[in-house]
Amino acid sequence: MKENILKNLGWLVEEFDFLFKFKNQKYCQYDKTLANQIIACFSKSPDFTNDGKLNEMLINTLKTLEDLYPMLLKSA
Repeated sequence: MKENILKNLGWLVEEFDFLFKFKNQKYCQYDKTLANQIIACFSKSPDFTNDGKLNEMLINTLKTLEDLYPMLLKSA
């Protein structure tokens, strides 16, 4: 199960690249809303909230996304 969760974290970064990389930091409100909704869905997953190590991995992935897309993601 943890392997599947790790794949999902990798998918999350890949999906952000697919959706937003080509926009060259020219994001509309819809892009920002979509990005934050995706993050919210991952953050609320019981897989992450019930396991400290997985939660830490999620936090590290979110930090990576914030570094890659600072103008897209609002700070928590």
